[in-house]
Amino acid sequence: MKSTQRREGRRVRRRLATLIAGAAVVGIALAGCSGSGSSGSGSISIMNRWSDPVGKVAAQHLFDGFTKATGIKVQNQVQPNSGSTYQPAVRTALSSSNPPSLASDISGPEVYNFAKSGVIQDITSFYNSTIKSRALGGAVTGNTYKDKVYGISTGYNVGNLIWFNPDYLKKFGIEASSIHTFEDMLAAMKKIKSAGGNAAVIGAKDQWPGGHYLNDLVQRALGSKETQQLYDRSVSAGQPDTPKWTDPEVVNALQSYVDMKPYFQDGFLGEAQATADSLFLKGDVGFYEMGSWFLNTIQAQPPSFTPGVMLFPPFKDGKGKGTDITIANSVLMVSKKADTKSVEKFLEYFSRPEVASTYQKESLSFMPYKTNSSALDVDKSIKTQWNTISGFVKDTGSDGSALYNDQGIDVNIYTKYIWQGSVGLMSGDITPQELAQQLESATEAAQKANG
Repeated sequence: MKSTQRREGRRVRRRLATLIAGAAVVGIALAGCSGSGSSGSGSISIMNRWSDPVGKVAAQHLFDGFTKATGIKVQNQVQPNSGSTYQPAVRTALSSSNPPSLASDISGPEVYNFAKSGVIQDITSFYNSTIKSRALGGAVTGNTYKDKVYGISTGYNVGNLIWFNPDYLKKFGIEASSIHTFEDMLAAMKKIKSAGGNAAVIGAKDQWPGGHYLNDLVQRALGSKETQQLYDRSVSAGQPDTPKWTDPEVVNALQSYVDMKPYFQDGFLGEAQATADSLFLKGDVGFYEMGSWFLNTIQAQPPSFTPGVMLFPPFKDGKGKGTDITIANSVLMVSKKADTKSVEKFLEYFSRPEVASTYQKESLSFMPYKTNSSALDVDKSIKTQWNTISGFVKDTGSDGSALYNDQGIDVNIYTKYIWQGSVGLMSGDITPQELAQQLESATEAAQKANG
């Protein structure tokens, strides 16, 4: 499927290649392909596409621990690590007469399609009775369909982060702890720019960094729940017609991105994301928007300063909370033909605090479940930032997360109107009002196509 190939290609290039690829490495662990297992002392099969050293070891330890605890063996059959082949393989496997007991995939449209076709189990009752009390925000984001739970998260990346250089900010009399709203951040950027400094950097040439800003701003305008509803309109049938891209709050969010233009570096429209990484790490920039995978870059290119990190600040009068997060989520689904008791034992085991803690440590993943410890054995160059981001995961509420727009929106819409639109806004080729109308028209067309 073209849209999935493009999503996964991008995810492999930008996120899953990193050491801290939370959604990626975790998604690695939880899948395999073979027949359904039986309860008690039988076996289950888990379909996955990961064979990298970190993911393979973490998964094997997880599976061995489950077998020791329950007597149920895990058939772990790794598939090639390719988005262009894995999603079709999952569809074929789950629709076959001998499907895997469990299978992992990206959250969002893939889950909706599996649920609609009836090849995966509704686990709402089990989730509510057993896992919900252990879950943090994001555990079921993108994993529900028509208010039913069809899978649990296997971990994720956090996207709506603002990295900052506290030493550089101090030169301009700015403390990051005093920034509580988007308006505060904009004022700080203005102060730096007015004094001849470098307020913020962005690699707009690659398009998706601008798309992330639009994601952050829309979420802060609407809140996570309505943002997810807005995205779902383009990919899932039977969705409400609101919110709309043309709603005043959304248009204002797009305008807020344009308002940031004076504070980015000169020539930002022609510079790549990797260039922006380097500019920030050199130490002469105040702020940088980038997801949790940036931890890997910090570890690989240690700066002379200690980077700080905060969540993208909320609008002063917006619906979104300052604790809401944007995530690249993955899902663990249960085949319709799987033995329910056996797979429920695995889901219960995986979400135990002690198991989630160990798996988080071994896979370097951000897990949306309660854990026994927050301090992990990560490299000291990123330990402080890792623990800070882990705190964001713990602080967000059950409805405090939404998928990235590039994971939640129809691929033809986000590439043309989010990615390319973010560049058009900055080049002046399109206004926020015009882009909002184009997004709404494209979403309405997708709704009709989805029935």
